[in-house]
Amino acid sequence: MSLARQVTAFRLVHWTAYCAFVLASIISCTVPRKFQQGKPFVYKTIIDIKGNVPDKPQLLERLQNQLDDSLKIRVISYAGVRREILKPPVFDTANIDRSRVFMTALLHSLGYFYPEIRDTFHIDTVYKQYRTHIKFTVTPGKVLRLDSIGYAFRDPELQRLALRQQDKSGLKKTEPYTLQKVSDEMDRLLTVFKNNGYYKLNKEDIYAEVDTVVAALIDPTLDPFEQIKLLDSLRKKRENPTINVVFKQHPVKDSSRLKKYYIGSVTVFPDASYQEEFDPKLHDTATLKGYTFIYNSRRFKLPFLANNVYLRPGSLYIQRRYFRTINNFTSLGAWSNVEVEMVERFDSSRPTLDAKLRLYPAPKQNLNVSLEASRNVSDILTTGQLFGVGLNGRLLNRNAYHEAIQTVTSARFGIELGSQFIQTLQASLAHTISFPRFITPFKIKTDSLINPRTLLNLNTAYTDRLLLFKSRSFNASWGYEWVKGRRREDQDLVGQRWRKTWQWIPLNYEYTDVLKTDSLRHLENKISSYRYAFNNGLIMSQVLSMSTGVEKNNKLSVLRARIESSGALVGFIKRLEEGSLARFVKLDGEFKHYINHPHASWAFRAFAGYGLVYGKTKDSFGNIVNENNLPFFKAFTAGGPYSMRAWPIRRLGPGSSSLYPDTSGIDRFGKMQLEFNTEYRFNITTIAGIKVNSALFVDMGNIWSTEFYPGTNTKVPEASFKLSRLYKDLAIGAGSSLRFDFDFFLIRLDWAYKIKDPLYANLSDGWLHDIRILNGQFQLGIGHPF
Repeated sequence: MSLARQVTAFRLVHWTAYCAFVLASIISCTVPRKFQQGKPFVYKTIIDIKGNVPDKPQLLERLQNQLDDSLKIRVISYAGVRREILKPPVFDTANIDRSRVFMTALLHSLGYFYPEIRDTFHIDTVYKQYRTHIKFTVTPGKVLRLDSIGYAFRDPELQRLALRQQDKSGLKKTEPYTLQKVSDEMDRLLTVFKNNGYYKLNKEDIYAEVDTVVAALIDPTLDPFEQIKLLDSLRKKRENPTINVVFKQHPVKDSSRLKKYYIGSVTVFPDASYQEEFDPKLHDTATLKGYTFIYNSRRFKLPFLANNVYLRPGSLYIQRRYFRTINNFTSLGAWSNVEVEMVERFDSSRPTLDAKLRLYPAPKQNLNVSLEASRNVSDILTTGQLFGVGLNGRLLNRNAYHEAIQTVTSARFGIELGSQFIQTLQASLAHTISFPRFITPFKIKTDSLINPRTLLNLNTAYTDRLLLFKSRSFNASWGYEWVKGRRREDQDLVGQRWRKTWQWIPLNYEYTDVLKTDSLRHLENKISSYRYAFNNGLIMSQVLSMSTGVEKNNKLSVLRARIESSGALVGFIKRLEEGSLARFVKLDGEFKHYINHPHASWAFRAFAGYGLVYGKTKDSFGNIVNENNLPFFKAFTAGGPYSMRAWPIRRLGPGSSSLYPDTSGIDRFGKMQLEFNTEYRFNITTIAGIKVNSALFVDMGNIWSTEFYPGTNTKVPEASFKLSRLYKDLAIGAGSSLRFDFDFFLIRLDWAYKIKDPLYANLSDGWLHDIRILNGQFQLGIGHPF
C-alpha cells in the first residue's frame, strides 16, 4: 500500500472516530466540558447505602454534602435531556480518603457506631477522556440508643432548675442518640438558666459526659482493633447497644457567671438615628412607668412605647422578656431596625444590667401605583374573550395616630373591552386598619400571644356590566388575629413545634345589590342557574380560621382550617330570613406536604369543604322555599390554573351530572368539594439567570351541589354527593408544566389532559375519553398552584 493510501486510510479512521464521538456527545446524557487533557477527571460519584436505614434519602443527601469538593461535579442541564459537566476536577485518591473521614464523622454524630465505608473506582477511556467513576458503599451499622439521661451540676440552683424542667427535654430513653440532640439539650438548659437571671452563663460552662465504653466506640481517632475489642465487650453486655448521658458543669473560672442579674435603668430612644448620638442635654427627656425616654420628635406616644417594653426596672433578668421586647417592636412595622444593648453595672449590692433600647424609624408612608392587564376567558355572560386594563393604587401608613397603627388604603379602577368596545366598568375602594393590640369591651391577657392585632376592614365595589346589570357591594368586618406558640429563641429546642396563627372575625357584614336589565332576565329564562347567581345577597357571619406548619429537615407540612357561620342568630328575624339573608355553615380545610431534595421536590395537597345551607327565601312567585346552595360568591368551584388543571375555571361538576354540557360555557358552583393534588417538581436548566423548571402532576377531585332539572322540582341525583358514587364522580387530570423562576415571581405554563371525566361516567366510567395530543387544556398561572 502506498504512503498516500496509508495516510488516507488513517485520516478516514481518525475522522470516523471523531464523528462518532461528536455524535455520541450530542446524544449522550452527560458531556464533560473544559477538562484537563490527558488527566483522569471525576465523572460520577455514587454513594450506596446498605441495610434498612430510616430516612435513607435524607441520610444520602447528608453524606453527599460530606464529600470533598474535588469529588463533586458541577452539572448544567439542558431541557432535562442533555447535561454538561463544567470543569470537572482532576481525580486524586487522597480526596477519597478525606471524604471517607468526613462521612465517618457524620455517621458517628448521627449515632451510628463502627460504620463501614468501602470505596472503589474505575476509569473509562472515551476518546482521550479519562472518566473516573467513584463509588462509596456505606454500611452504617446499628443505631446507638439512649439508656439514661442525668444532670449533675455543681451549683445547687442550676441543678434544681435542670431537674424542674427535665420533662421538657428532647432526650428520651430508647430514642436514637445523636450529637445534635445533645447540643440541642445544652441549648435548652442554657435557655432555662438565662430565663432565671443567669445572664452570663454560656455553652462553655456546661458539657455532656457520655458512657466511656461507647464514647470510645464513636471516637473516629481510635484504633480499629481497639474498637473491635470494645464492641465485643459491649455486645456481651447488651444485645442492643445503648449510651448514658450526664450533663455537668465545668469548674468556675469567673464567679460572675454564676450570679443572677437584675434589670437596672431602661432608656428608650424611639427615633434613633445612625447619623447622630443622642445627648440628653440636647434632646427632650421624659420618664414614664420607670422608663426614661430620650427623643427629638413627637412621632410616637410615650404610653404606647412603655406598654411594649417588657424589661422591668428592678426585676430579675429574663431572656424571654429581652427577646419579646425586640420582637414586639420589630413586628409593629414602624421601625426598620431595633437594637437592645445590655450594659453591666457593679455599683450596687447586686449585679445589674442597664438596658438601652434604640428604635430606628422606617419611612412613615409608602405609595404604590401599578397598571395591570388581563384576559378574561371564563366570563359567565359571554362566549368571547375580554381584554381588561386596571389601575391600582395602595397607600400604606406605618404609624397612624402615633401608635404604630398600620392603615392601608387601596383603590382600583378598571375596564374590560369586548365586542361593544367598553364591556365592563369596575371600581373599588378599601381601607384596612390594623391595631397592634386587642380592642375588646373587657381586658384579655395577651402575654402568651405573639403579635396580637385587631383588624377593621371596610370595602366597597361597583361593577357596571353594560346592557346586563349593575352591582354594588359593601363589606365591613371587625376581627382579631394572633399567633400562639413559642418563639424560636424561647422554645425548648425539642424537635419542631407547631406555631398556630389564628383569626377570629365576630362581625362580618357583606351586602350585594344587583340591578338587572331585560337582557339578563332573558338569559335567566334560558339558564336556571343564573337565577341564583345574580341576586341581592346579605351575609352576616362570624369567621374562625387557623393555619399552622412545621418544618423538619427536608420536609414541610402546612395545615389550614376555616369555619364561617352566617345568619345563626339574626336569621330568626323573619324579615331577614325570608329576604336576602343567607343562612349557612361553611367548613373547609387544606393540608399541604412538601419533601424537598437538592434538585427536585414532591408536593402533595388535600382539600375538603362543605357548606350546610338551612335558610329560606322567596321564589319569583312569592312562595317561601328552602335554600339549597351557597351564594355563588361563597360557593366552591373547581378548574383553572390553581385547581383541577385539565378543566377550565369553574367548568367541572357538579358530580357526574350531565345537566351542563361540556361545551355550554356555564359556570358551576357547589356546596361540597374534595380535591387531591400531587406534583413532582424538578430543575431543568438556567438561561440568562432565569431558572427553568418543570413538573409532572396529577389532580383528582370534584364539586357537588343540589341541582334540579329545568322547570321541575326533581333533583339531579348525579349532582349530589353519595359515597357509593364517589368512584364515578371523581375527576382525574394529569399533565406536565414548564416554569420560569425569576426568584421574586414564577410564571407557570401547564398542559393537562382529562384522564377520567365524570361527565362520561356511563362510558367506561369516563376513563380516557377522547384523548388526543392537542385535546388538552392550557393553563397560565403565577406562582406554584399550591
